[in-house]
Amino acid sequence: MTATPHILIVDDDRQIRTSLGRFLTANGVRATHATHATHATDAAAMFAALEKGRFDLIVLDVMMPGEDGLSACRRLRGTSKIPVVLLTAMSDETDRIVGLELGADDYVCKPFSPRELLARIRAVLRRVGSEPEERPPRHPWSSSGGSSIGSGERYRTRKGLSSNSRPANMTCS
Repeated sequence: MTATPHILIVDDDRQIRTSLGRFLTANGVRATHATHATHATDAAAMFAALEKGRFDLIVLDVMMPGEDGLSACRRLRGTSKIPVVLLTAMSDETDRIVGLELGADDYVCKPFSPRELLARIRAVLRRVGSEPEERPPRHPWSSSGGSSIGSGERYRTRKGLSSNSRPANMTCS
């Protein structure tokens, strides 16, 4: 992901493309809309735009003329891992599940809050933009055998409590 994320808005509704593009741009996101690069109005235009430019995420309408957004998302997943947020008036649970199972990273129903959509876009970009951290264990594991969970200098094992790998006596009062 680049420092300023580049979002491709794919929606057949010009007002949504334009107003969403302006909102995203005003909030630090580079978006394709009427005053910038060519915007996509259907799946064919989306794939053409993807051949010409690099995008960090696609906001994809489901109900478009020609190839619908669900089919386009599935086809896109065959060749790319670019994140997709579906934006649609289809709000049934089944529709949301199908969209996510076909490869969408999130699903936002119309009418929508631009602020919520921006928050969801940022959340998706955070997830895909960061590698899992490899952290060394904070504490060494007990070598007294059995499974153990570290906590400070004392460890709980199946055989009892140990401190610095030495068994500790436990009594009940």
